[in-house]
Amino acid sequence: MAALLAVIIAAGTLAFGAVYPWGFIPLFAIAAAIGMAGLIHAGVRQRMRPVAIALLLVCTAAAAQLVPLPSPVLDWLSPSTVGLLTRYDLAFAAGAGWTPLSINPRSTRTAVFAACALSLYLVGLSALLQRRSVRSLPTTLAMVAAPMALFGIYSHEFNNGLMYWFWETQDVPYALGGGTNQFGPFVNRNHFGGWMLMTVCLLIGSLFGRLERAMPAGGTMPQRRLEWLGSAETNGLVLTIGVVLVAVISLVWTMSRSAMVGFAGAAAAFAWLAFRRRRLGLKRRTTAVAALAMAVIAAVVWRGPAALVAWFQNERDLLGRFAAWRDGAEIVRDFPVVGTGLNTFSDAMLFYQTGNSGFHMAQAHNDYVQLAAEGGLLVVVPALVAAVLLAHAIRQNLRAARPESRGYWIRAGAAIGLIAVAVQEVFEFSLQIPVNAFLFATLAAVALAPVVPHTASRNAAGASAD
Repeated sequence: MAALLAVIIAAGTLAFGAVYPWGFIPLFAIAAAIGMAGLIHAGVRQRMRPVAIALLLVCTAAAAQLVPLPSPVLDWLSPSTVGLLTRYDLAFAAGAGWTPLSINPRSTRTAVFAACALSLYLVGLSALLQRRSVRSLPTTLAMVAAPMALFGIYSHEFNNGLMYWFWETQDVPYALGGGTNQFGPFVNRNHFGGWMLMTVCLLIGSLFGRLERAMPAGGTMPQRRLEWLGSAETNGLVLTIGVVLVAVISLVWTMSRSAMVGFAGAAAAFAWLAFRRRRLGLKRRTTAVAALAMAVIAAVVWRGPAALVAWFQNERDLLGRFAAWRDGAEIVRDFPVVGTGLNTFSDAMLFYQTGNSGFHMAQAHNDYVQLAAEGGLLVVVPALVAAVLLAHAIRQNLRAARPESRGYWIRAGAAIGLIAVAVQEVFEFSLQIPVNAFLFATLAAVALAPVVPHTASRNAAGASAD
């Protein structure tokens, strides 16, 4: 399963993040198929049932925006929709019959398809992931992350304005900034930053788990050290450190302030968990935090502290985001209950954009503002309930995983990756990129993967299975 997930993520990433229909349709179809397989194989676990119900409500609410309504009902639910469609839709202005709440049903259908497929994938995959898959996923994903990080840095520094040096972006609203903004296979460096942010958190979780298991007891101290230094475990630890270092460097190299802020929060969360984790021990705890700090310092030094400070002091992009948020707030004010329809922010901004002259703001650069504008209370309320229930379920699962070493830390790394990208979404829209959304759902499933009782796992796999 781990190898299959890594292949899907790699393919979606290399396909420009799966932003074109020929990329995201197969990606979401595969996600739905995996989810169905998980439900057929194991059903919905008791711990996942509240989350599954909440996700079903989110999908139902989003789909409700596509239900045709008679004009009086539409006018009663959302008067602003009628006013906007009168100017925007010639058929509606000419007296068309029943009309859905969404101002662009075609775009909303795509969003509903994605939401349903990924919800099904999250619930089903969490049941499919077994002990071995959880532990092997970071290793297989590292095989994708390392070359992706190096390719990202190289393609950004030696850029001719074309993707893969030959492909010109076509009809993709994420291309703001042109060719100089691309990074690796992503049209926008911030979206590469979001992808790497989630991936590196999972890798750091695996690294901390390996450090916790380092140098098993038994034998004299010198003998133990020599045996450990020549073991496969040590080789895996060294390789993981190397991949984490390269990944962190590439993340900082993007100069994506939102991704770096998210990673700063993730690093603080890892340090906090490490110092609270008694099983880690003082020496290993210090080593784990020091290794993470060294990776951050190396990335900052390599990129150049002066360049980073100057970039963070650049207010132009931030002011542009504030302007987009203000325009988005106007949409929220006019469409508070049912929204404009998922995936219709670009359409609404044809009428509401007042700032960022010279650019069409197809996204709010804040997914929370955009969700409120597109979904209204109809979608925001069940989405908020789903987020709370998901966080509660992950917290319970992490508590159950505490007796493990690698299993606990990999799940914790996945959970921290979710939080880190949620921080980035205050300033960006990385999760609107299909492969990033798929990766987000994968991390959520890893964090929720079933925990085998400690005694049973030792009887089944031996003491080294942690």
